[in-house]
Amino acid sequence: MQRHFQRPASFRTAIGLLTALLTGAAVAVGAAPVSAATDPVVYSVAPNGTGSSCSAAAPCGLLTAQSKVRAATSTMATDIDVVLADGKYQLDAPLFFDSAVGDSATGGHTVSYQAAPGAHPVLSGGQQVTGWTQGAGGVWSASVPAGTDTRQLYVDGVRANRASGTVATTYTRTATGYTTSNTTLAGWGNISDVEFVYGVEWTQMRCGVASVSGTTVTMKQPCFDNSTKKQYGVNADLPTSVENARELLDRPGEFYLDKPAHTLSYIPRPGQQMSTADAEIPHLQNLIQGSGTAANPLRGLSLSGITVEYGAWTTPNTADGFSEVQANMRLTGASAWQYQGSCDRFSTTDPGTCPYGNWTMTPGNVNFRYTDGLKLTGNTFTHLGAAGLQLGQGVANSSITGNVFTDISSNGVEIGNGTDAAPADVSVMPSGNTIADNWVHNVAVEYTGGVGIFQGYTRNDTITHNQVNNVPYSGINSNWGWGRTATKTTGNRITNNLVYDYMQQRSDGGGVYVLGQEGTSLADGLVISGNVVHDEGAGGGGFAIYTDGGSQYVTMTGNAAYNNNNSSMGGCKEGTTTPYGDFSFTGNYFENTTPNWVCGNPSNANVSGNTQVTAAGVGVPASVLTGAGLEAAYAGIAAPPAGTAPANLAAHKPAVAQFVDGSTAQLQPESQPTYATDGDPATYIQASGQFRWQLVVDLQQAQSLGYVTVGMPQPHFATDFHVDASTDGTSWTTVGTVGSSGWGTVPVAFSSPVTARYLRVVADRPNDSGQRGDQMAISEFGAYAPPASGSSDTALNAPAQALFIDGTQADMQPNSTPALGDDGNPSTYAQATNRYRWTLQVDLQQARTVGVVSVLMPTDKYATAFHIDVSLDGSTFWTVAHRTDSAGGTTGVRLDTPVSARYVRVIADRPNSGGQTGGQMAVSELAVYGGR
Repeated sequence: MQRHFQRPASFRTAIGLLTALLTGAAVAVGAAPVSAATDPVVYSVAPNGTGSSCSAAAPCGLLTAQSKVRAATSTMATDIDVVLADGKYQLDAPLFFDSAVGDSATGGHTVSYQAAPGAHPVLSGGQQVTGWTQGAGGVWSASVPAGTDTRQLYVDGVRANRASGTVATTYTRTATGYTTSNTTLAGWGNISDVEFVYGVEWTQMRCGVASVSGTTVTMKQPCFDNSTKKQYGVNADLPTSVENARELLDRPGEFYLDKPAHTLSYIPRPGQQMSTADAEIPHLQNLIQGSGTAANPLRGLSLSGITVEYGAWTTPNTADGFSEVQANMRLTGASAWQYQGSCDRFSTTDPGTCPYGNWTMTPGNVNFRYTDGLKLTGNTFTHLGAAGLQLGQGVANSSITGNVFTDISSNGVEIGNGTDAAPADVSVMPSGNTIADNWVHNVAVEYTGGVGIFQGYTRNDTITHNQVNNVPYSGINSNWGWGRTATKTTGNRITNNLVYDYMQQRSDGGGVYVLGQEGTSLADGLVISGNVVHDEGAGGGGFAIYTDGGSQYVTMTGNAAYNNNNSSMGGCKEGTTTPYGDFSFTGNYFENTTPNWVCGNPSNANVSGNTQVTAAGVGVPASVLTGAGLEAAYAGIAAPPAGTAPANLAAHKPAVAQFVDGSTAQLQPESQPTYATDGDPATYIQASGQFRWQLVVDLQQAQSLGYVTVGMPQPHFATDFHVDASTDGTSWTTVGTVGSSGWGTVPVAFSSPVTARYLRVVADRPNDSGQRGDQMAISEFGAYAPPASGSSDTALNAPAQALFIDGTQADMQPNSTPALGDDGNPSTYAQATNRYRWTLQVDLQQARTVGVVSVLMPTDKYATAFHIDVSLDGSTFWTVAHRTDSAGGTTGVRLDTPVSARYVRVIADRPNSGGQTGGQMAVSELAVYGGR
């Protein structure tokens, strides 16, 4: 079955209405227009379109419609719309737009390629792989055409992992590679396809093996020299992992391409059926290209509502490998380590190429250069092997709005590059572009030093109201220009973006990361305003907003940063002769209001009037929080699919507070029993005078119940409590007990359905002021009917996977398996080994409503911080909750609104080393509640 990323229904409806408005009333070329002066000319296309009519009744092929556009643009008197029907448009060559052959609009009009109302057209550069047969060890294989080369495989829309692991040998580095302590590698087949991977601070370098003889490993050049001899940045030493060997194919979700045998092998993940699966490998690097010239730019082109998927990029398989410097900028060619981009930083007599930072950029699978007025709206860029979208030289006045960028090997969005720092003709620099209201997430999944949005040397560009989350390194990068580079960058703005869950794998970066000279003064320099940055991953180092080497002329105001596990602001200057400073950092809301200048103070820095807030963001004005990220018209693109909330049978029912002896409890000021059932989690009931008390709720008639939820505010919660049920309010039976609870919404599932009219929650601990939690308060109590069949906990005994943070299958502790994390037995647990950050993911088998997620962790093996993601397809995940204060035991999380999901996962954020409180996350039970 073919699967594609699906936007939430609310957004699809909005885009459909927008597209309908754009297409107007004209349904076929030649139809009588309502107003010939304003209605667009419409060409209708379909994946199986034929002929040349291009009408709604007889749609043509995409390239046929494009030829009609080219013939019409020189005399166009109105807009031209190419309307794409639903389905997959298989690309055998790039869809190329060229001003020289008539793809530009004229007369101030627009040429638009757009989805038909309600349609989700897909432009695919993929090649489907069929004919799978099962072999030994659960490995499935299929033949592919001779000459096939790929770094990616997607099965039912989910990215597979190249076969990877470690080798049981010891490496000693030499001038040309390594010597090993044994001859294991010498016995491997296709050794020249094997790749060594180096994770070093903010970079991830990849170099191929040239040959192995005995214990001598010779690496491919120039990648090895370029990765181990750099005069700047960080260098590779010993490999952290090895990839792309048949001998490493041993885990579900891994694949291997045997090029000489023309055979693709794969181990399916749980639930995948290769006999019916849609398996795709990309075969086109360039999916969409648009180009003009400085004298004749590509004008007035618009693309909307289109999904672009399955783009290839195999350059890292060559001798150049992937010798990263930063943000997926690379060294390429012989002696690049000595000369490329080194300028006069290391030698004035043999300076190398200038400017400093003049390195090779990772290409985009969709790329444009020399355009004017380009519009990309409501598109999806996914399953791509290079960067997603690249706006290169001469791109001016473009609007990139409301798009989704996800599951991309390299950077999500690239604007400008690192080579045109100070051109004689500034028109080659991108200028006047707006990148707004896009959702950029889960990008740089293969080259993990990549970023969400990369802005190189540009002028008067605006990056605003984007949401960037779940990225392995920095969220938004601005400028380049390390070191002594003088730039003509000016007038750029980064405003009102929401960045979170960044730095998931790499270190020394930021939510917003800045390099180099940003203007000629504060008046025309970079403005960073209104951004919210929170929940940095455990990569380590860096800052929420990072002004790194050579940064100059930066205004930072009205931003918020919290729970980043690092300083909110700061940076590192480069040497004593490189300018660093001219900063104005005022009016921000930061957890840390003192900058961390780790390499010495900047010059001319005004840091004043900043307000300290808590790690939870308390103190940040609501206007700042609501003003960051996607605006209301585009919020739907990042909204998880809505679920249906089960009926709360306790809502607005009578409640009373009693001490445990049954007497009426005294209450804290401003506290009322009705607050426990009023549906408002901001209010709560709390007894006074005695720590042990109980809440009694009258459902007013006998009800069949499957579970209850007990919501307790921070810090007023009972670490231990139990739930009793009664039909008459006199005879009580204990139906659930909770120990080692934290605050939040804690579900209490019954072993079998319970019939009751009355329910009570009884505080067992704390029973004095010294206990964690202070004293029980109840903000919201819920009672729910049992499901039609099965357990109230829809995750109970569901198929479970343990994954490292990079998506590969996790190694497990002895006697631990993923299945122990949802088996219903709190004395067992799932726990990974070798890496502290890992994920437990459960497959609910079908889409279900998720309203409450409960995580039980042993009190000596827990993550102090974690977050919860959900997904419908196992590829696109939405983050629905963060918790930052776990101390083990039960943590119950009620989602703001119920969502529909098939997959639920809990991701360890901290601790990330043995010295952290909690040691390492183990999950005794991951439970999911919310109904079917």
